[in-house]
Amino acid sequence: MTIPVYPDDLPRPLRDGYGRVFPDGRARAQQDAGPPRSVRRFSSAAQRVSLVTTLTRDQGARLLRFWVEDTAGGSLPFLMPDPTAHGWPLLTAAGTPLLTEAGAPILLGAWWLVLFGDQPPQEAATGIRFRYSFTVAVMP
Repeated sequence: MTIPVYPDDLPRPLRDGYGRVFPDGRARAQQDAGPPRSVRRFSSAAQRVSLVTTLTRDQGARLLRFWVEDTAGGSLPFLMPDPTAHGWPLLTAAGTPLLTEAGAPILLGAWWLVLFGDQPPQEAATGIRFRYSFTVAVMP
């Protein structure tokens, strides 16, 4: 079985609406007295990332088909480019892009293995386009 890949014909998620909750593998131990105590419960945990994207009607249908068919209604993991890193140029300490010998910028490649969050993608009309919001759990 191959792992589905998030459709590359859909635009990158928006910065407005992006949010990441870092993994928390701690358990809180109840104390009779003194400060609360945390102990490690898991060696690794998933990150929760909120994503928002604005799509045309056709692109929205493509996202829905990916949700229904490729991920079996959001129950299967899939690969997705990291929207904060994938495709961005690699920079020097001074902030200028590193270039290949041909003069093209060297781009970062960063992929996530993710699952859709607890809720299916949500759609809201915004003019002639549609705003889709969803969460993913980035696997450690």
